[in-house]
Amino acid sequence: MAAFMGKKEVPLETALVRASEVLMLSRMPVISGLGADVAAMRAAMRLAAQLGGALDFCRGPASMNLLSAAMDKGLLFTTPQEARSRADVLLLLGPGVGRSEAIVSVLEGQPALSAGEGARRDVLWLCPNGANASLARFDVAVAEADIGAIHGILGMLNALIRSRPMEQAEFAGLSRQDFEEMAGRLMTARFGVIAFSPQDLDPLAIEALVGFAHKLSQATRVTLLPVVHDVAAHTAALVSAWTAGFPPRLGFSRGYPEFDFWRFDAARLTQSGECDALLWLSPFEAKGPDWRADIPVIAVMRPGAVFARAPEIIIETGVPGVDIDAEIYSGVLQTLLAASASRRTSALCPAAVLDRVLAHLEILAA
Repeated sequence: MAAFMGKKEVPLETALVRASEVLMLSRMPVISGLGADVAAMRAAMRLAAQLGGALDFCRGPASMNLLSAAMDKGLLFTTPQEARSRADVLLLLGPGVGRSEAIVSVLEGQPALSAGEGARRDVLWLCPNGANASLARFDVAVAEADIGAIHGILGMLNALIRSRPMEQAEFAGLSRQDFEEMAGRLMTARFGVIAFSPQDLDPLAIEALVGFAHKLSQATRVTLLPVVHDVAAHTAALVSAWTAGFPPRLGFSRGYPEFDFWRFDAARLTQSGECDALLWLSPFEAKGPDWRADIPVIAVMRPGAVFARAPEIIIETGVPGVDIDAEIYSGVLQTLLAASASRRTSALCPAAVLDRVLAHLEILAA
């Protein structure tokens, strides 16, 4: 691994000192990127707090929407392993679940812990939007409907579980009988699980789904299984949530973390000229920002990235879970996992790089 200033390779310490000088002189620095492991995210938050800058690892709104719903309404959820061994009724919601190894793992198991050995799992896929072929080898009943109508669909199901009559003969391509069958299956489950991908749903739909699950759980055991695809971004969101109480996007200019999805959008801050330095953290993917940043850029990432504009400083690191041991979010288990290096090298640890930048900042500030 190497360090560069412009296109010239330099000693690591030289790059670290220069990075700390750029950040120290900045009035509004932003730390952003494509996500990192737990240790690197903790270091990034310490650095952002010290600088009084902004932190944004929100590649897309999915993880933030999920955590926002958890903070606002409370999120009752389970893991794929628990769903595999207990769920006798599984409702798949939206096309995103069809791309998940976690759901395949669930479907390959049997609900022995809730329904006994040899029990059959009842699986229904609502709104697959053409993705149902991905799980064709499993016995899955399909309810075709447009995912864009999910708010109304959940409203109809909510009315039925509250014993309120459904006056319409059909909605979003689903008949009254379809709705009654879905509601009946969930209400008679020993352990029902509703699996969904946050990227398929907007914030109001996730909120409605959480409310639906809470209401169902008053009559039977029903829980949610959120399936996250962007594991690096979700790792960042989790670390941010348990450290600061908020998911990204955060600002520390007042000495404490503030959450604002618009104000602390890294792309907006750089394009509007509100920020004057960017630290780009991306040890998993060799990819620069999609937006052009006409400000000093410090890139802490795996080798091979291509930028629209060459960063002032590049510090190459190892890939967490590949070159170095790490704690990262698992797409299969849908939980944080200690991952040993698969091909251990002497590569730099991203967290160590950020901590050394922070140490130099403290020396400069003294």
